[in-house]
Amino acid sequence: MHWAIAIPFMLCVASATILVFVYNPDPSRPFRALFSWTHRLSGLALAILPLVSAHRRRRDWALHVANVNEAWSWTLDDARWLVRMGLAAVSSRVRLPEAGKFNAAEKLNFMMVMTVTPLLAVTGFLIWLPGIAFYSWLVHFTLAAVAVPLMLGHVFMATINPDTRVGLSGMVSGYVDRGWAEHHYPRWYRENFGGPRVSPPDVARPAPHPAPHAVPTVPQRTPLPPG
Repeated sequence: MHWAIAIPFMLCVASATILVFVYNPDPSRPFRALFSWTHRLSGLALAILPLVSAHRRRRDWALHVANVNEAWSWTLDDARWLVRMGLAAVSSRVRLPEAGKFNAAEKLNFMMVMTVTPLLAVTGFLIWLPGIAFYSWLVHFTLAAVAVPLMLGHVFMATINPDTRVGLSGMVSGYVDRGWAEHHYPRWYRENFGGPRVSPPDVARPAPHPAPHAVPTVPQRTPLPPG
């Protein structure tokens, strides 16, 4: 589900950026149709592929519902997390409230995907219709201006920031380092795995493959033994 959304979304952003900054000033430049159709087909994929993924993995429907409920359930600690996030990035003395399965920034990104993506698909289709194309484009562009910064922040944290990019391996293998998981999502870890605290992780060097000290990103029915 993650990649069914992420890949077409990034293709949409890349092709739209080229169309706006390269071809809007001069539409006569070559290969405009290539990027235009890349954008349209990527938008179509963004609307269809998540539905295909949900259907193929329909036995995980309860997990999707649980994720949605988690993302839209906010507490005062989530607000505190957002307020302290910037300070915590530059000072180790600032402590963030304990995070569950999603921290507050991830919840915002989740909510953005759920609300903005369908609207982008609808307004993108309406752009093709005569009479309302300009107004549809205006709404489409405004939605993109809201979504893209959140998406870029998500990509930065997942691929560049050394303290959080460790989790990217979990989107490929399904596993993350046990110590890293407990450090970044202590409430989620405690609720699903319990046990004594483990040693703080070396966040810059995660275990490359699932190992005895790794935990699945989708918890199993029975807790794993500590360590």
